[in-house]
Amino acid sequence: MKERFELAILRNEKANDHLAWIEACRKYPEKIGYKVIDITSKNWLDEVQNNVYDFFLARPPGYIDYYKRLYDERIYIISEILKLPVYPTLNEILIYENKRMLSYFLKARKIRHPETWIFYNEEETIEFSEKCNFPVVAKTSIGGGGSGVSILRTRKEIKEYINKSFSAKGVTRSYLPNIRKGNYLERISNRLANPGKSIEYFREKKNNAIIDPQKWFVIFQEYIKTDYEWRCVVVGDSYFGHKKLRNIGEMISGTSRVSWDYPDEELLDFVRKIVGENNFWSQAIDIFYNAEKGYLVNEMQCFWGSKNSHQMILDGRPGRFVNRDGHWKFEEGNFNSNNSYDLRMEHVLKIMGNRK
Repeated sequence: MKERFELAILRNEKANDHLAWIEACRKYPEKIGYKVIDITSKNWLDEVQNNVYDFFLARPPGYIDYYKRLYDERIYIISEILKLPVYPTLNEILIYENKRMLSYFLKARKIRHPETWIFYNEEETIEFSEKCNFPVVAKTSIGGGGSGVSILRTRKEIKEYINKSFSAKGVTRSYLPNIRKGNYLERISNRLANPGKSIEYFREKKNNAIIDPQKWFVIFQEYIKTDYEWRCVVVGDSYFGHKKLRNIGEMISGTSRVSWDYPDEELLDFVRKIVGENNFWSQAIDIFYNAEKGYLVNEMQCFWGSKNSHQMILDGRPGRFVNRDGHWKFEEGNFNSNNSYDLRMEHVLKIMGNRK
C-alpha cells in the first residue's frame, strides 16, 4: 500500500472556501502532500495534467451562478474526460446549489420529494399559475440559507413573480441579514467586533445578489406544512441527524435553531438508501416529514456550514451512527471537527487505501 499521497485542492473564486481542506491535509503531514489549484484560472487544465495526483479535493461555489457553471464544467472534464478521482463525486457537485438539477435528479431517481415545477416557457408558467393551489414556494436555483425562497399566497403575488422572472430585471435573492437565525445579541456582538470585515461581508453579499438575478425561468415547489425538518448528515460510513426548527416566520431554511432529537432507524434507512444507490460520499440532506407522504427530500448539499463539532446528540452524548451488518450502532464522540472536513479527509484516505 502506498504510504504517501499527493492531493490537489481545487479552489473556487473565493479566497477562503478551500482553507478547511488545507487544515485537514495538514493533520497528516507524513501521509499527505497537497497543492492548491485555482480552477477558475486560465491554465487550470495544465496544472491538473502536469502533475500526478492521487485525488482531487473539490469545493464548489454557491454564490454566483456563472461561477457555479464554470466549476461544474471543469469538474466534469477532470472526472469524466480525464477519469481522475474527485471528492465529492461529480453528481454530488452537480446537484449542489443547483435546485434545477436537484429537482431533475430526485425525480429521475424516484426519491420522494415535494412536487416541483420548473418552467422556461412564460405561457406554461402563466397557465400553471391560474390553476395551482396556494401557497406555492418559489425558489432561485442558487442561494443558501433560504435567501432565494419566497412563499406566494395569491394569484397577484405569483403573477408579479412571473413577470419579474421573465424580464430583464429578474428575481434577486435576499442579501439582508437573516433574522431567522436568531442569536441576535451574539451575532451583533460578533459583527461589531470587526466592523470592517462585516461591512465587506454584506457588501459582497449584496453585490453577488444584484449582479446575479435569476432570469427567464422559475422554480415552484409544493408547500409542505411542517414545524421542522430533519438535517441528516452522511460522510462515508458516518451518519448523523438532528431537527432544524422554525424560528421566525414560516421558513425553516436558514434557521440556526435546532432540537437534538436523533433519527430513528426508518429515517436512517431512508437516507442510507439514497446515498448507497447513488454512491454519494458527503451529504447533508434536509428532509420534511408529512403524515400522508412520509419522508420528503427538500435539499441535498455536499458541503454545509456548522460551527458545532458534532451533528447529533443521543442521550446527552455527541456521536454518530454506523451500520454494521445491517444493524445501526451508536458510537460516541465529536466527529465533525473543522466543519466535517476532517471526517471527509479520513474518508478520502480510506478510499485511497482501498484502491492501492
